[in-house]
Amino acid sequence: MRVLIPIDGGADCREAIRFVTSRKTWLETQKPQIELLYVQKTYIEHPTEEGDFDVQTWYYDDKIKKVFDDMAEDIATLPENVIKTSKIGHPAKVIADYAREIGADLIVMGARGLSALKNLYLGSVSLGAIAQASCPVLVCREHYTPRDENLTIGIAVDGSGFGDLCTKFVVENKELFGKNASFEVIYVHADEETVPLELLDKGIKELDKLLPKYEKEEYLAAIESPLAQLKAAGLEAKAVELRGSLQTTLTHYAGENLNMVVMGSHGKGRIGQLVFGSSTRAMVSTCRMPIFIVPGEKK
Repeated sequence: MRVLIPIDGGADCREAIRFVTSRKTWLETQKPQIELLYVQKTYIEHPTEEGDFDVQTWYYDDKIKKVFDDMAEDIATLPENVIKTSKIGHPAKVIADYAREIGADLIVMGARGLSALKNLYLGSVSLGAIAQASCPVLVCREHYTPRDENLTIGIAVDGSGFGDLCTKFVVENKELFGKNASFEVIYVHADEETVPLELLDKGIKELDKLLPKYEKEEYLAAIESPLAQLKAAGLEAKAVELRGSLQTTLTHYAGENLNMVVMGSHGKGRIGQLVFGSSTRAMVSTCRMPIFIVPGEKK
């Protein structure tokens, strides 16, 4: 596995490094190739300096060196063969593009965890990288990285193909979560479900009888394949059924019961209720624990 860790000298990127170093068994058995990437934003003071301006000047070199020097103690905790790389440009785009260039299997990065209304940095870097990345992204935050070897992981499913994609990633990288990790397949019923097209001609009383049955069928269909995959891989797994908004309900449940959440970058359930997308953005912005974001398959 090739792992890319973007760094900027802040506390959250140090937390990303701590997560990686906390996976001792995984590091010893899988021996992943880890690469640190620092992206320095382009700084051009005068318009006349655009065009052929050589950005590899002392200004950039000095800032790049300072970040790696300041993080030397954290970097020393990683395997000795860690690669150090620096680039210049827009961080979110460079991170996603470089991850594709080197064939990264996973991006582990920090995020400030600002609220959805104040996430200027988060929106331009962490969420920007998630939106453009072709591989899964793990978002870490300061003080919330689990230190235990074995984790309790929640996989959010909605009846779309993202449930299988998330489960596939977990199964293929099960060593990352600990030999005795446990998994929960979580389905959240929205407070106000969209009425299925085939039930639109039903009366209110008939809908009241049919919707609970329909919701149960949706739930069972959504959890069936992920549960089967996990159990076939010899992993301890159970299903969890919740109700409410994905952001609020899943965030609260995760805070009480989980070490980490795995979810898709976007998707729709079969009844048309949008589950991921804006909800993913809100979850990444507000949930304090690490979140794995798994992208859809590229066509």
